[in-house]
Amino acid sequence: MARQRKKREARIPEIIDGASKLMVEKGVANTSLADIASELGISKGTLFYYYPSKADLIFDISERHLEHMTERIFSWIDESGATKEPSKVLQMAMETIISSETRGHIHVYLIQEALTGNEQLRHRFLEEYPEWARMIEEGLRRVMDPDRDYSVLARLILAAIDGFLLQNLLGTTDVSLGDVSRYLTSLEPPVSRA
Repeated sequence: MARQRKKREARIPEIIDGASKLMVEKGVANTSLADIASELGISKGTLFYYYPSKADLIFDISERHLEHMTERIFSWIDESGATKEPSKVLQMAMETIISSETRGHIHVYLIQEALTGNEQLRHRFLEEYPEWARMIEEGLRRVMDPDRDYSVLARLILAAIDGFLLQNLLGTTDVSLGDVSRYLTSLEPPVSRA
C-alpha cells in the first residue's frame, strides 16, 4: 500500500511538468487530458487515475505554482541578511521570479483562468496575494528599517513582478530590474504606527 502511494506520488511531478509545458504551448483551453496523456506516453485511463478531470489537474498545477512562488519569496527573505544591499536583494528576487518562462506562462494562464470563471482558483489567488505581500514586508524589514510600514511598497513590488512578468513574456526587455529595484528601495515608507 505504501509502495503504491510512493509510486503514485513520484508520477505526479512528471504529469504536472508535462501538462504545464503542453498548456504553455497550446493554451489551457486547447489542451485536453487526451493531449496530456499522449504527450506523456501514458493511456488516458492512467492519467484519469491521477486526475479524473482537467479542473483537478489545473488545480494541482496551480497549487504547485503558488507553492513555488511562495518558496521564491521565502528564499528571498532567508537570503536577505542585513549585510546585503536592499536593492540587490530585491533585484535578485524579481529576476528569479520573472525569468522562469514556463512558470511565468503558467502564472499568467492561472490568473486568466481565475478571472474568467474558475472561482476556486480565484479564491486561491485572493488568499495568496496578501500572504506574499506579508512575506515581502517581512523581507523588507530585514534589509531596511525595521520600524517602517512596508505594506504599500510590498503591494507595489507584487504589482511590479506581475507587470514585468507579462512584459518579459511579451518580449519587452528594455527595463532594468536593477534600476526598478533601486527606485523601489529608495522610497520612504511611513514609520509603523505600532
